[in-house]
Amino acid sequence: MTLNVLVVENEPGAADTAAAELRTAGHAVLSCHEAGDGTFPCKGVLDPNACPLRSHAVDVALVVRAGRRAQPNAFEDGARCALVHRIPLVVAGDVMLDPYDDFATRTLERTHDVVDACELAATAPITALGRRATEVLRDVCGAASVPAPSARVTRRGGRLRVALLDGDRMTKDQRSRAAVKIAMALRELDPFADGIDIGSEP
Repeated sequence: MTLNVLVVENEPGAADTAAAELRTAGHAVLSCHEAGDGTFPCKGVLDPNACPLRSHAVDVALVVRAGRRAQPNAFEDGARCALVHRIPLVVAGDVMLDPYDDFATRTLERTHDVVDACELAATAPITALGRRATEVLRDVCGAASVPAPSARVTRRGGRLRVALLDGDRMTKDQRSRAAVKIAMALRELDPFADGIDIGSEP
């Protein structure tokens, strides 16, 4: 599985090793700035279509942080954009005072050996979206449904994939209504997804 990984660093060169590891593993490495450029403007300011979040279906973002800093700096603007776009975020570096702690899908206490973490984050269920889809599903099916229906949401190729767990126990009408309502609810939370695919999983 080849991933599109948006790599962000808090200072020039901080992500060199991580980026090399990802390329060696066969993944595409994307960036918000050309090497040697300053913090502003990013590619997207110069040309909106050059923004990696518009030009590619980004699977995961990796922010590599050298040193111990409590606040993101201007070099890390891509991490902010990734979070706005609901892209899973992996943080590599010193975890003390990590400003991304509440938002990261995975956190590493190192700036190397990042491939496995990025691959796992890219395929991991998206907790907030899965919770919302489950709320909608239980509203459609009724609180007394046994077993209680639930949903899992993941992202692949820019699209959200919703698995209705025990969906085969639902009626055709319930599945139809749930699909429409879940799609609407998730679109409110993630307006940037290329699409939403909903299916049952036994």
